[in-house]
Amino acid sequence: MTHKKDQQDWLKRLYAGEEEAYRFFFKEYYPILCSFSLRYVKEPEIAEDIVNDVIFELYNNKRLFPDLVSLKSFLFTSIKNKSLNYIRGRKAQERYLKDPEGTNTTEEFFLDTIIEEEVYFLMHKAITELPDKIREIYKLSLSGESNESIAKQLNLTIDSIKAYKKRGKQMLKEKLQGLFIFLNVSL
Repeated sequence: MTHKKDQQDWLKRLYAGEEEAYRFFFKEYYPILCSFSLRYVKEPEIAEDIVNDVIFELYNNKRLFPDLVSLKSFLFTSIKNKSLNYIRGRKAQERYLKDPEGTNTTEEFFLDTIIEEEVYFLMHKAITELPDKIREIYKLSLSGESNESIAKQLNLTIDSIKAYKKRGKQMLKEKLQGLFIFLNVSL
């Protein structure tokens, strides 16, 4: 969904409670939202419950958002608040406040985590849009496989693997150009 009109259309369908719009919503955003909550609560099942609660509230309240940024802002803020409420409710806040690296309840942590998750989401999406062979090589490489191992698995030469990676890197640079500009400005 790159066009503003498509986003507004989808947001209206989401507001109307259309099953297909929610299916797309879950496919695209559920994992990143769970990962975000998990950074706070440290328990996958609890993180999923929190995200499900926020989505259920979104569905029940039928709130229409003017754009995708507003929806994401609402979701991340709601999940942050519910996650912190869970921590307080379980009296685990002391453990988090004694964290030697700082607390996970600060505003800076909140913003850094959103940026990390958005970058991960955009990178993952860009990789899935690569041509089949390049995508396969990148997935194997990201899972820790060496060029030699990838070459053996795919029955290619090491030079071919390097050439595919180089081509993929160029394609990713082009796809993610706006992301790099954003990161340079925001950091």
